[in-house]
Amino acid sequence: MAYYRLYFLNGPNGRIHEFREFEVESDLAALAQASAWRSVNPMELWCGGRKVRRWDGIASLHPRLRKSSELRASWRSR
Repeated sequence: MAYYRLYFLNGPNGRIHEFREFEVESDLAALAQASAWRSVNPMELWCGGRKVRRWDGIASLHPRLRKSSELRASWRSR
C-alpha cells in the first residue's frame, strides 16, 4: 500500500484549498480515486515527494469558461 495526497488548488492563485489523504495499492488505483473526486479547480496528486499527476481546472479546458473567469479576475483587480 502507498500513501497519497490529493491537493485541491484555489484556481486564481494556485494555493492549496483542501487536501485528502488515502492509501491504495498503486498509482493506477490512486488515479482512479482522485478522478472520482474531480473538482472544478486544479488538483495535484502526490505520493511522498513525487507528483503523480496534475489536473487543470475545468474553466481552463473550455475557451468560453476561460474567458469568463479571466473577465471576473480582471474585474476583481480593479
